[in-house]
This record gives sequence, C-alpha cells and structure tokens, in this order.
Amino acid sequence: MPKCVSVGAPRQPSMSSAPEPEAALSEVLAALRESISAAEPSLDGNAQSQESDTGDMTTACALCRLADRSAERSLRAFFSEFVNDPAVRVRFRKSRGFCREHIPLIARCGDALGVAILYADLADEVRSRWRTNVSGPKRSLFSRLLPSNDAAECPSCAAESEAETRYAGALAAGLARDPNMWQTVQASCGLCRRHVELIAATARPQDADKLLAMESAKVDDLFAELEEFVRKNDYRFRGEPWGSERDAWRRALLRLRK
Repeated sequence: MPKCVSVGAPRQPSMSSAPEPEAALSEVLAALRESISAAEPSLDGNAQSQESDTGDMTTACALCRLADRSAERSLRAFFSEFVNDPAVRVRFRKSRGFCREHIPLIARCGDALGVAILYADLADEVRSRWRTNVSGPKRSLFSRLLPSNDAAECPSCAAESEAETRYAGALAAGLARDPNMWQTVQASCGLCRRHVELIAATARPQDADKLLAMESAKVDDLFAELEEFVRKNDYRFRGEPWGSERDAWRRALLRLRK
C-alpha cells in the first residue's frame, strides 16, 4: 500500500506525467499495432475479441486503451503523492468524489487508507451541506444541492480527457508528416467514434477528410455484421453457422461509444 505523504506548500497535482509529443506518438503507434492482430480474422472465421485482465477487449480503440492506461497511472500517482495535499483535498471536495464510471478503477488501484482519508472529507462535506439546507424553501434547496458551476471534474475523468487530447493531437500531427502512418491506422481495428471526431477536429482538413473516409468504410463493415447478427437471430436462419458477426455487438459498443 503506497504511503500517503504530507506536502508543505499547496500545489496542483500532476495526475500524470505527460509524455512529449514524439513519445505520445510512439505510444499511439504501439497501441495501433497492438490492435492489428485483433483486426485479423482467426482460423475459424471469427473475429478475435479476447479480454484482458482489465476487462478491455483487444478490439478497443487504441486511444481508448491509452486513455484508460493514463487514468490508471495518474490514479496511482494521485493516491501515492497527493492525498495529504491541502489544495488537493479542497479540490476533491469540490469535485464531489469520483464518478460512477471510475469507482471500479478506484477499488482496483486506490490506496484503502487514501480513499478513507478523502472520503471522510467528502462525507463531512455532504452531511454539512444537507443539514444546512434541510429547512430552506424547496426551490432554493434543490438549486443549492445541485453541483455548482465551479464544481471540479472527477479526477480520473480529468486525467482521461487530458490524455485523449494529447494522444489525438499526436496522431493528427503524425498523419500530417508520415504517409506510412496511414497504413498502420488502416490495418488496426479502427478508432472509436469519439476519437475519430477528436482527431479529425485537430488534423489538417485534407487529413480529416481522409481519416473520416477510412473509418467510415470500417463502420460500413460493422453495420453489415450487425445486420447479419440480427438476421441470424431470426428463427428461420438460426441453423446457419456464425462468422465474424458473432461478436459484432461487442465491437459496436466499443466503436460507437459516446
């Protein structure tokens, strides 16, 4: 269990040590290449969709996996270095804790003592806010209980968002200067909707158009597989053997994420 350390002067935590642009691009390329084998059909004709120990499929978007890894690294740093930082404690109370999506990550990576320290602060803030507002008019009570405009983002959400922007920018820059990078993107499993649009918004117009056309073709294939999955679930066709469409619904969840 990492030991919490006291920090003398308030400072803003660096939830992750952000790599330089070239290092970020190298990470993106490695993640894309990691997914190339997952994009290839297996010997029995079924798309590979093995799950890792973290529950993430190998067919997940490369930037999704990098953002997840960044969130996990930053979370470990957060609990090992910043739990006793007064400024961090204030910001954590303003964020009202970690979001529901990241609670499993906290349970897996968090320091139990660090969680207890932070959430004792949060529990104290919650009970004080509820007791202060309990006798007020209903409308003003409801408005005061809602998060304020200056409420901080979930720390893990903030780390993921920063990583997504960094890696999308690195890939957009790489596509602009290295024609061979397009082959790697083409051979990979594909990028999710969210990250395709983020990269396209960052890239040069001609690169954005090329990327959207490339990824649209992959979504065409996914659409056809989803239709085939639906068709084979019709009782009239249930005797037909399954092909790559068998796990299309799982890949659709990853590819078309919000």
